[in-house]
Amino acid sequence: MVSLIGYACVDSGQHPLNTNTIWAVTLWLIVFCIAAWSMQSVYIKPTFLNVKSSVPARDIYYYFTLCTIPIMILWVSVIIARAGGNPFSALRDANVAEVRGIRTAAFFVLFWMVSYIMELQVVSRENIRRVIVLFIANFFYAFVSMGKMNFMILFLATAIILTERKIIRIWHLIIAFFVLLVFFVGVQKMRGSYTNPRHFTALYLTTSLANLDQNVEPSTAELPAENSCRLFYAIKSSLDGGETPVVDPILEFQWVKIGDLKYYSNTYTTVYPFYKDFGLIGVVGFAFMLGLIFGYLFKTAEDGSQFSLVLYAILAGTVVMQFIGDTFFMVLSQNLQYLFAALLPYIISKYNLFANTFARNG
Repeated sequence: MVSLIGYACVDSGQHPLNTNTIWAVTLWLIVFCIAAWSMQSVYIKPTFLNVKSSVPARDIYYYFTLCTIPIMILWVSVIIARAGGNPFSALRDANVAEVRGIRTAAFFVLFWMVSYIMELQVVSRENIRRVIVLFIANFFYAFVSMGKMNFMILFLATAIILTERKIIRIWHLIIAFFVLLVFFVGVQKMRGSYTNPRHFTALYLTTSLANLDQNVEPSTAELPAENSCRLFYAIKSSLDGGETPVVDPILEFQWVKIGDLKYYSNTYTTVYPFYKDFGLIGVVGFAFMLGLIFGYLFKTAEDGSQFSLVLYAILAGTVVMQFIGDTFFMVLSQNLQYLFAALLPYIISKYNLFANTFARNG
């Protein structure tokens, strides 16, 4: 909906959208909402009902974070030292692919985020130092990755937990949104990309929809479900030594025209993988599936599952950023790792594992 309104305002009707594009976005919005609301209207027994993250679980995650921060600092130092041009651009490249054998996207940063959220859920004078340390660690990673999605996850997760704790109100969120928007412009400038406010607005609010409309035909995937089920192709590729082709989650850049301006964009809205693989049927099916998942997480989090709240806070950015692209199924492997990282401390807590091993240090 944001994309449709933004496109109409910026383009002023010079490049009317194809009927299929309008149907794809509209169906996604309607079906996703119906599925999510339906899931919230039925009784579901919350996962790990009333199970709070225990001291041993939080200690393990906190000290693991402290032990792995130096690794990330070392990698960042090497990348910057080897950068021949813009160091921020080099860091961005290292987040999406190896730069001379080094990537900043490491599995252990997922545990940093879970550790931060667990501490934030019980924030008090006793653990405020941990909360600050973990926020700085996650902010550091988001900054060196030069990934706006990582900033979105950090700030949105913080807002969700603090709202649930009734520490902040809606007007705080509105202010934070505009601050984050300005911050994104700054990140974009450091990466040497669009800095003109008008161009930035067009780039992120409208080019995704224009790109989908002008450069993507429905049901034109070369392999069956190669985008929607990318994870399975990636697993098969690892088993056959790379013989199976795997779609790059960083999609191809295309020129798109909006009004009198042309933009170079690689975002296509969240419907892209399903629309390209299966057409409108795929859009409806995956919208329903994703709506059920988020409806379940929201419902069970409201009913007392801290585990669901942690996972919902981390994945909520997937919903907010739908006007740019799909960050759930295309990077399902990462989201499954988040699931594991969020699940483990509640298993430890439920069964009182390591209860006599860790002492609270604050």
